[in-house]
Amino acid sequence: MAFDRSLEVRDVAAVFLALASVTTSLRCYVRLRIVKAFGWDDAFMVAALAFFALFSGCMIGGSIYGTGRHLTQLTNHQRTTAMKYWFFCDIGYCISSVLCKISVSIFILRITIHRVHRWVIMTVATLVAIAGIFFFILMLVQCNPISFFWMRLSSDPPATGSCINIDIVIAALYTFSTISAAFDLTIGILPIFLVVNLKMRSDVKIAVAGLLGMACIASVAVFVRIPYVHTLRDTDFLYATTGIAVWSNIETGLGITAGSIATLRPLLRMIRPQTTDPQSRTWPNSRGKQTRSIPLGSVGSQGQGPQLYHGGESNKVFGTSVTMTVHDHEHDREVVPDQEPLFSRINVHHEFHVTTER
Repeated sequence: MAFDRSLEVRDVAAVFLALASVTTSLRCYVRLRIVKAFGWDDAFMVAALAFFALFSGCMIGGSIYGTGRHLTQLTNHQRTTAMKYWFFCDIGYCISSVLCKISVSIFILRITIHRVHRWVIMTVATLVAIAGIFFFILMLVQCNPISFFWMRLSSDPPATGSCINIDIVIAALYTFSTISAAFDLTIGILPIFLVVNLKMRSDVKIAVAGLLGMACIASVAVFVRIPYVHTLRDTDFLYATTGIAVWSNIETGLGITAGSIATLRPLLRMIRPQTTDPQSRTWPNSRGKQTRSIPLGSVGSQGQGPQLYHGGESNKVFGTSVTMTVHDHEHDREVVPDQEPLFSRINVHHEFHVTTER
């Protein structure tokens, strides 16, 4: 039997905090610098990352003082300090998880057309928000005074206070986990219905649905964590609940990472345009000339040249584009064959760029 799992706790927190930080930073770069459309979903994801950093930082601090080790191995000071870190881990986890799911919901709503789909998304998002708020309040009031949560393991001096029945906390965590898993699965499956009737190649449909459905990855961690929930009633609390701490961190870290990766397609297209978007490329006889892209949908559906529409943020979710090169001396125009817009209600940016060769 292992006697020290503190390194496991520390490593998981550090790895997933790094992954979430990198992908969220790239998301902000894409939204602020490339597509210039920083929206509410991005703001919520940045806030989710901030609370996830609190969660992960407290996990690392708790592992230093005793999270992942048996109580018999710890001094009185180590016990109470590790329990205090655990309390703030609960707060950070609850808030970051809810904010991440709200961000993903807004992102999907941007490109959802059918009213039924929109109602489904709003319903599961509302349920997870309500469950998260209830769980957050329960964490704050479970002990009276609040400090008794971490001082109850103190033996010198003995702490005075009371906590609610632990079965209530366990039931609340089961409920929150179930609703979170239902949300992740819904968001993972719904993109299939969003793209199934679009006029595009099958491989492109799969890629788009995969990008949109990446947030469902977090549901795997939720399902794995559920069997550990009962350990909250174990008297050897800091060691027995290691599984809950680890998989809660993985769940939130995966959610933030996957939700941010789903927005990075414009960055990939900028780095390797020929491999990320076959319709966005420079033709052979324009080699050496600078080209700029216009968003997909800016080209008229009947081959009548560019048709500009005024739109907002929703035009830059994917950044799919075609390339047009105009030569003054040749009076010719090269345009990639027209494509149907990814979603009929996505507005496109009202800027049109061409380059000339003198």
